Amino acid sequence: MTSTEPRTNVIPYPGAPCLRHMAVMFVDLDHFMRICIDDPPEAVFGLLSDFQHLVTDLVASFRGELNSYQGDGVLATFGDVADRPDCATRTLRCARKILEQIRALSLDHANVQPVSVSIGLQYGPIWTSTIKTSSHFGPTLIGDAVNVAARLEQQAGTLGAKIVAGDDLIQRASRESAPDASDLAQFVNVGPLLVRGRQTPVDVWKLQMQSSDFLLENASALCRAPVEAPC
Repeated sequence: MTSTEPRTNVIPYPGAPCLRHMAVMFVDLDHFMRICIDDPPEAVFGLLSDFQHLVTDLVASFRGELNSYQGDGVLATFGDVADRPDCATRTLRCARKILEQIRALSLDHANVQPVSVSIGLQYGPIWTSTIKTSSHFGPTLIGDAVNVAARLEQQAGTLGAKIVAGDDLIQRASRESAPDASDLAQFVNVGPLLVRGRQTPVDVWKLQMQSSDFLLENASALCRAPVEAPC
């Protein structure tokens, strides 16, 4: 049956959607469900607050835009600005700085399990618009780059990485005016990857973990592993 009543729940747009080319970053706390189960709520909320402040400040320092907090995750975007046509390079640098700062955050929260994050990155055309009912958040983002960045963040653990980037972002960074060699030197290509919701694979790069990172991850795993009672 087709109703002839006026639709009162239609969400109006304040303006037409805008197409922009941007880099997208998803940052997510690892093992957050386990932290919520095993640690006291005061410690969990304290960790979330410090995590959100850390990522927000770093995104702003690299001239990015915080789009939204999604539970234990953060979505941010980086676009070109008039004097800095280097959004992909700034995204990579911000992601690596987040990894560095998260280690310090883990030490500050010794009362919870070791803290780490996974980060997914991609670059491409994105449609943006602000939906009236969610105007207190950032604009709503629609585009393949958004979906791919989210899926790559979810695949980071499987790939044994903390930062996973789509090839479009890596290629854009390599073309930017003056990228530092260190921005791309530790990224290795891991080949095409099929991600959920996409018919064609994505060429993927990951940041190689250093020996110190590997030891930290193993230590974290040992701390989280249940201890068996002696026979």
